[in-house]
Amino acid sequence: MGKTDNKSEETSAEEKDKKPEGQNISSREGIYRLLKRLQNKHTPIKLNFDAVADGYTSMVVSVNYKEGYFLLDEVTPRWGDDLMAKAVPFSFDSFHDGCKISGSEVQASGRAVKDGAPIYKIPFPKNLHFLQRRQFYRAPVRTTLEIKVRLGVKTPPEKRDEYDNLIPQEPSYEYEGLLRDLSAQGCQVDVKDDLQETLEKNTQFDCCHIIFPNGEIIELGIIVRHVGYDEKKKISSLGCQFVNMDPKKDQRISFVVTELQRDHARNASGNASNTPPSELFEPPEQEKDSKKKGKEKDGKDKEEATEDEGVSGNLDARAVHQLAVKAVRTLVTQLRNKEPLQIKMAWQAARQLLNALENNRQELILYTRVRSTGQYLFEHSVSVAVLLADQTMFNTANPKSRDREYLTNVIFAGLCHDLGKGLIPERIIGKTSDLTEKEAKVMHKHSLLTREILSRQPGTPDIALQVATQNCERLDGSGHPERLKGISMSPVGKLAAVIDVFDAMTNGRSYRAGLPHALAFKRLLGMSNQLDQGMTQQLIKNQGIFPIGSLVGFANGDLGFVKTLTANATPDQVRLVFNKNTGRPLALEDVQVGSSSRWKKVAGPEDPAKYKLNNDLLLDDI
Repeated sequence: MGKTDNKSEETSAEEKDKKPEGQNISSREGIYRLLKRLQNKHTPIKLNFDAVADGYTSMVVSVNYKEGYFLLDEVTPRWGDDLMAKAVPFSFDSFHDGCKISGSEVQASGRAVKDGAPIYKIPFPKNLHFLQRRQFYRAPVRTTLEIKVRLGVKTPPEKRDEYDNLIPQEPSYEYEGLLRDLSAQGCQVDVKDDLQETLEKNTQFDCCHIIFPNGEIIELGIIVRHVGYDEKKKISSLGCQFVNMDPKKDQRISFVVTELQRDHARNASGNASNTPPSELFEPPEQEKDSKKKGKEKDGKDKEEATEDEGVSGNLDARAVHQLAVKAVRTLVTQLRNKEPLQIKMAWQAARQLLNALENNRQELILYTRVRSTGQYLFEHSVSVAVLLADQTMFNTANPKSRDREYLTNVIFAGLCHDLGKGLIPERIIGKTSDLTEKEAKVMHKHSLLTREILSRQPGTPDIALQVATQNCERLDGSGHPERLKGISMSPVGKLAAVIDVFDAMTNGRSYRAGLPHALAFKRLLGMSNQLDQGMTQQLIKNQGIFPIGSLVGFANGDLGFVKTLTANATPDQVRLVFNKNTGRPLALEDVQVGSSSRWKKVAGPEDPAKYKLNNDLLLDDI
């Protein structure tokens, strides 16, 4: 009896510890993205009504993010219309690109007729289940694509960001082969020679590397479930299952499966020359251009080499800022030219900006405050990204305030928050006078366009979708694109709204000067019905009443731009540029506030436009 009880308890414990397969997506952004996939691909979904044995089919025809519902097309067979009209609860599932998307406990809340056929309004379910398993889809690897797999790596490389992994110089491993197919749960690896006798089934390797042509590595654990041997080819085929997978690795493997599927379709259709290959399957630029770089003779080649190396190296704050601006500009240009987005550039820039923010915060912020003519959209995006992360890092109440992955996602969100403007006509984007009502409606679409663009990019975090739209929303519902009120906005969305307005106010355009920072702060505090005042006050506290890049005056008439702040966010070092009493410029000089009676303390803020001054004087060598 005791043995039976023990066994029963063990079985119960195993079932309790067993984790369900797949992911439950509960955020509105996540549910929206999955349903939008089904709509865009015209993927049929199977409906199963409670207490009804028959199955029915329909399609998603529209998804409304703001109100949280989607529309289903008419149900077939047609007699399913009665069940929908009576709001009989149902579950559904659909297979999309090798993934299973399913929902339960849903029911129609409305019925209408369009083009002679019924359509049904369905509120978003509490969650959607997303699952990708081997039996659903196994992505083949074309024979000309070499993706190495190393089993039992003895000396794993130091922990690196997964996007910047480099192949170890001299790795030690037990077996090396080539990847032949990949699914969310496992893979097939071809290894030379007969391993049937030497490699036992169910052998587990805790450290294995999948190495892509671009140098990226995915590190995971593998159990060999099957060993076969082809005598003609003298190759052993290993059927492997992944173990100890965390959500981040699950996500990355799912992305690779999708890229392999695209690669297979690209080559099978004969359009390989017209469709760009995945960056995963292309050798790094450094490798492709190694011969060219070895023969560099002019400054242009050297400059290009420096930029390539800077993507993964440690750069100074100015170089990091320039690369980030370039990344945003490139993405916007690609959108305008209807070219595939190299979204990896934004991720690279995000990681570099985070490094710079951690290593030299004030210097990086300085470069975000100095603007160039004609670069507003790109520099604004970088500034918002840096401020979002900077404010988040100050918020110690946020448990993720020092989480590097989260902060990288926050910066990525800021860099990409205005990408949709790349699809808005230039005559509207660059208009110097007030927009007409019709033009304003077009302009307001940029947020939804950004969300749609990002939702199609593999690996986009939900936070980026929130920032994309909610930076333009207002607490009282007067914002756009969906007129969300404060209760419906996420904390990061509220913060993004404050920062977006602050940066837009304080930085000039080609047709007008920016507001002095002190005046901008005053206006932000006057927008209590629209902007979160707690976040506004924290912005002022952390950036300082006289922020880096702002113009301040002293009692003797000297004016200067704030270069650095003290630990209490008060001006520390100021670059003198002008004296308002004499009306003459000064020889550029960096002075320490309080170092002498002449500059004992700052008298107050000044407006650079009044004296025709530009804070790009902070960049001059003295």
